[in-house]
Amino acid sequence: MKKLIVSLTLLAGLGVNASALYFDGGLTGTTGPDYSGYKLNLRVGEGDFALEPSITSYKYDTAAYDNKTFRTYGLRGAWEKEAYTVGAEAGTTPEVNGYKNVYAGGDVTFSLTPTSGGKSRLAGPGARSVSGGGEGITRVDVGASLKQTQHTQKVLTVERETSQTEASLFAGAKVLMLNLSASYTGYSYGDEDATPQGFVPGMNFALAAKPKSSVNARVDIPATIPMVTPFAGYTTTKYKGGVKDSSAITLGGYVDLNMVIANVTYQIFDNGTDTDSFVSIGAGVKF
Repeated sequence: MKKLIVSLTLLAGLGVNASALYFDGGLTGTTGPDYSGYKLNLRVGEGDFALEPSITSYKYDTAAYDNKTFRTYGLRGAWEKEAYTVGAEAGTTPEVNGYKNVYAGGDVTFSLTPTSGGKSRLAGPGARSVSGGGEGITRVDVGASLKQTQHTQKVLTVERETSQTEASLFAGAKVLMLNLSASYTGYSYGDEDATPQGFVPGMNFALAAKPKSSVNARVDIPATIPMVTPFAGYTTTKYKGGVKDSSAITLGGYVDLNMVIANVTYQIFDNGTDTDSFVSIGAGVKF
């Protein structure tokens, strides 16, 4: 409570218009075979500027991971205008079971908007749910992002490192009653002494591997059922080091009650040998 009072006092002292402030946040939990995790993401903005802190946690209940929980702390800042968004992010996974990482990146998105579409993007790091329909193609968003991650893995007393560069191109379009989005992500590496851990675009769970490229596509169908938006997605990923290509099919939906949003996702992951299923359930508030 003291921190809240101090924050409000500072805002008042800076002359910030409280009515211009907005908040959007949610918590999503994921469970699967020997896996559990959650992501807490917040968006706090005023005018054209927004800050997005996040905490991502995941745990594999296997001997290889020593049943340890990994947590990634991230922060993204974004300058959002009607026609474009520019963002920058940084974060870290503190050392657990000998593994840690640190990352930084940036992104830009442009909106080619025949009709007013606001600041919510249909693809990329600035993507948020956008409802409604229209006639013909009523909105197109395109963009790119670049992220650099340093992975460190301690083996006995030796620290091994892998430098990973992740470059993405993405696009989204609102066509009739459909919201379509797709992305391509390519990876390059410097030293390859440590095994990276993290999330591939389109996948709801973390894995330890060296991806070479990933393609993700998704379709949302707003207004089919009052307040309910079903969606479906597909992700295919290629890896280095002799790991088989993988694919994932995603099905789900979210309910938007203006100030409250809930979602559920079912994902079928095929690692080239067998399949596993992951379920994600989340809820959030915005005002």
